[in-house]
Amino acid sequence: SELVQLNRQGYLERPGADLLKVLRTAQMVSRRSNGQFDLSVQPLWALHAKAHSEGREPTAAEIHAAQQCVGWQSLDVGKQRIELRRPGMALTFNGIAQGYAADAAREALRSHGIANALIDAGEYASLGRSERGQAWTLGIEDPHDEQRLVTTLRGDGRAVATSADNRSAFTADHKHHHIFDPATGDSPPDLSSVTVLAPSAMMADALTKVMFVAGPQQIPQLAKRWQVGVLWVDKAGRWEATADVLLA
Repeated sequence: SELVQLNRQGYLERPGADLLKVLRTAQMVSRRSNGQFDLSVQPLWALHAKAHSEGREPTAAEIHAAQQCVGWQSLDVGKQRIELRRPGMALTFNGIAQGYAADAAREALRSHGIANALIDAGEYASLGRSERGQAWTLGIEDPHDEQRLVTTLRGDGRAVATSADNRSAFTADHKHHHIFDPATGDSPPDLSSVTVLAPSAMMADALTKVMFVAGPQQIPQLAKRWQVGVLWVDKAGRWEATADVLLA
């Protein structure tokens, strides 16, 4: 894939339109969030995955070394060439590509005259209403118990993305998982799950990481700034939601 080539070579000539769209959106979110979202956390992912496979946690020195390879400002995105300017730098699309896929699927269905659909590409997008003529509803999984729901959302046309600490954890207590704070090189400590409702699934996907890193105290303010709905679950299992999140 183009992403594999870019990570292997450190540059990519003549990138495709899809790749450019994802990268430009990612860079915009990184800039507006002061780096709380960053595609270049792949070296941290690789470090934690390697340590996990060895039955241990990364050392502080290893985390510090990996952080030197992270930094969205060192990603140059041009129409004809993309370049990674830091040695050892690599990108991951885990935090944004599923949302992009949901948006693309929705547009494809709409272009073929489909009026009612619910798209699940890891993140959710929808058209119209359910087969019962009602708003689409989505259950929010309890990150502490995958057999139960925290609550159920009533769709309002916005896309829905959820990130949680239980789906790809490096330690049994879910303290260390696949969501990284670039500033610390480790997972944010306060939250277990974040759901974002936004017009675009790609934006909703990316913003779950911004909210995760920012933490529960800052979420209400950030939700207003980004004009999105947010529902979050803390490590103790308590959940809250902004006023515009409609519960079914």
